[in-house]
Amino acid sequence: MEDNIEGMKDEPIPNLKIVILGDLGVGKTCLRSQFIYHIFTNAYKATIGGDYLTTTVVIPREETDHGSQRIEHGTEIEDEHNSSENTLAGCKSIPEKVNLQIWDTAGQERFNSISQAFYRGTDVAILVYDITDYESVLSLRGWFERFIEHSHVERPGVMIIGNKIDKESERCVDRDEIREILNKNTDVSIDNYVRDWDADLLEVSCKKRDLVDKLFERAAQLGVEILTNSGDKNAKNMLSFDSIDLQQGISRASSSSRCSC
Repeated sequence: MEDNIEGMKDEPIPNLKIVILGDLGVGKTCLRSQFIYHIFTNAYKATIGGDYLTTTVVIPREETDHGSQRIEHGTEIEDEHNSSENTLAGCKSIPEKVNLQIWDTAGQERFNSISQAFYRGTDVAILVYDITDYESVLSLRGWFERFIEHSHVERPGVMIIGNKIDKESERCVDRDEIREILNKNTDVSIDNYVRDWDADLLEVSCKKRDLVDKLFERAAQLGVEILTNSGDKNAKNMLSFDSIDLQQGISRASSSSRCSC
């Protein structure tokens, strides 16, 4: 085991950018806090703009039994928010662990212009809804379309997460309905981006660490698979982004955006 860990240290650790999207109050900040800090709190504070935390995780493998190993780094919004350009391009084999840069973004519409600047270069988007709030499901269509427009990535990975399964008695939407709902009245088919609906449409609770761990481990695995699979070798091709002034968004964010988690 020690020899294996030493070998892992010798390999460069690739980076993946993960962005969490969804309406105000669906639990985006709590999901990230549970995964990185293993804490849950009912004290709610809205995220303004966005920020990211970085952690290192082991890629789940069927033949291994080890858990995720994490090293966290909190950061404020700054000009290097696009420094997460992944190092997976050209990988000939799947790495044993990756650095996840996990972005938490504001769920309020008035912060959309700021948050959208942080979508660029995303490897995997995690779209979160509240199983007790039907409107939060409908809103995912808008979140998804805005993400695709501003990510400037040809074919990023997408996961759909239903949060708050601890409130089962208040459920207003079933997991089996989600795919059909998200494919209605939309200009961009989400089916073109969700690789595996069985694996990438999950229901979790921020209070349950094991479910949250599986969520982010799957996000890491998905990002690695997309960028190392020969059939998806162009998945991270960056598209033109003439329509957005990133520096303007960064300037506005640096003066007014802080995470309140």
